[in-house]
Amino acid sequence: MRTSAAKQPKTEPEVPAASTKTGPAMLESVAIVFTILDQLAAARRPLGVTELALAIDEPKPRVYRHLASLRQIGIVEQDPISEKYRLGAKLVSYGTAAGEQFDLRLIADPYLTQLRDLTSQTALLSAVTEDSALVISSVESTNQVCITVKPGNRVPHHCSAQGRIVLAYCDPALQRKILRRGLQAYTERSMVDPARILTRLEQIRERLYEEANGEVLDGINVLAAPIFRGTEKGDELVGSIGVIGASKDVPAPPLPAMVEQVQQAAAALTERMNGVSYKHLGLAGAGKK
Repeated sequence: MRTSAAKQPKTEPEVPAASTKTGPAMLESVAIVFTILDQLAAARRPLGVTELALAIDEPKPRVYRHLASLRQIGIVEQDPISEKYRLGAKLVSYGTAAGEQFDLRLIADPYLTQLRDLTSQTALLSAVTEDSALVISSVESTNQVCITVKPGNRVPHHCSAQGRIVLAYCDPALQRKILRRGLQAYTERSMVDPARILTRLEQIRERLYEEANGEVLDGINVLAAPIFRGTEKGDELVGSIGVIGASKDVPAPPLPAMVEQVQQAAAALTERMNGVSYKHLGLAGAGKK
């Protein structure tokens, strides 16, 4: 693989030897690695070095160095013909182990079933990734024809209900970096205007739910509410719970009754994890298992 000499890599900050275990250079390197992995996962196809560098706004030589290291340990694989990179098989075992160890899925299982029964729609549970959301569990609708999303699906950060919920609570600097990237329009309804998205993120923080009607697939809507975990510094977003269905069944704007059903589930899960974000809505403890 040849790299372009036209664009020089950024100068790495010097870090004293005593601080290498916790210093900013190591943290920055880890952040770049996971940004690369997130981009490869979101693309759902192999990507070249140039394409990746443009997508994550990092110099091409730096991206190449990280990819070379990840390839050596089996985290990514390189196609011998196209020389493009894809996620490696080693990540499958990591994903399985992470899913087994992640308590949110076990805690949320009865709430997903209850939400499915109340709404007659497929219920979804998503976990936070660095800048988007990963579907980790679902309970399918019992309708003869149903719409579902398989666990392991990483949703777009800018034009999905779960992805925008993550963006709403992530660091503002990371928000700006994400919105500077080229945002893909999956349908004519996909939200790709950064100013509009920022306004929507404010609304999510105020109302504690989000919907994305026809933004990934025409005629399909997702309605979701954030799940928080209480910490010493305040509530921390850990995921979202919601429903997916045809736009006629999960309409936009959403029906108040359906919003309440989704928020009831999110509030109960939040309270179980010592969060307080829903108490002002009078939903705390609702449906507690």
